[in-house]
Amino acid sequence: MDNLSSLLAVLAPQCVVNLHCRFNGRWAADHQQLPAGIVPWHVIMRGEARLHIAGKTLNVRAGDILLLPQGSPHILESLVDWGQVVPAQGHHNGILTQVRTEGSGPSVEVLCGEFYFGADCTWLFAEESELIHLQPAERKSFPELEMLLTMLVRESQNSLPGSMAMVKGLANTLLAMMLRILLSLREPPPGMLRLMSDKRLTPALLAVFADPAYPWTLELMAERCFLSRATFARYFAHSYHQTPQSWLTHLRMALASRLLIDERVLAVDIIAERCGFLSLSSFTKAFKKRYGITPSVYRKASLQKPGRRADSHLTA
Repeated sequence: MDNLSSLLAVLAPQCVVNLHCRFNGRWAADHQQLPAGIVPWHVIMRGEARLHIAGKTLNVRAGDILLLPQGSPHILESLVDWGQVVPAQGHHNGILTQVRTEGSGPSVEVLCGEFYFGADCTWLFAEESELIHLQPAERKSFPELEMLLTMLVRESQNSLPGSMAMVKGLANTLLAMMLRILLSLREPPPGMLRLMSDKRLTPALLAVFADPAYPWTLELMAERCFLSRATFARYFAHSYHQTPQSWLTHLRMALASRLLIDERVLAVDIIAERCGFLSLSSFTKAFKKRYGITPSVYRKASLQKPGRRADSHLTA
């Protein structure tokens, strides 16, 4: 199994498509800060718009994909800057919310959703990655993405048998596709994807993904790559923002946060064992240090499932 497939199998992130927007006239979509681990995304399907984030402004156009790894607050708005902001009308069709504005001026179509990576996603994207802006030229080798987006839009608009199930499956395929495209870049975003792009380290990553609970040491990981400890650590530091030991701990924590939600019948001590901890107390201590709460409290607080959070607030 390749390293991206292995990572997805271990951590099982999810994708939700929740908004299909068709804007005309002057409009603005104000997106608030999202909780850690939720990455909003926008695909500009047609037209042009303007993005404001962290004091910066940039124009985006058809074919652009925007990912916000830290869930940062941002505003997506029309290039039209005259007249009043047109009120938006939203209608949930049973699969997603269709948003419309009526007015004169260029039309813009945007597909929006969220990636769910568990308690946080700093193991995947470094904290400095506030915005990832993928332009058409960077994904021209992936024509299948256009077909996938077309199917998503079509199925989300229909009430045909199986449409909801198909949208759910296509959305998770979209997640894998976007990560594949990011991984293919000459310089992937800082974080796990950049680490995975270093072929010299691939054997160690695959081994850890295959058995996260194994008592991995720096020496054992280096041996998998036929490297000395010093050389392995140097290559690792060049590609990732943490030491191999910290990376392993954070990967295990991410796995634990998923198991606590997805495998509710499993006792916490069993999850601790599956994540490589020798005792429940050491697992609880590490989990609380990472997330600020105990595993049991985290499990109780995680009843809200993906897809229930509002992704956008349209201002009038």
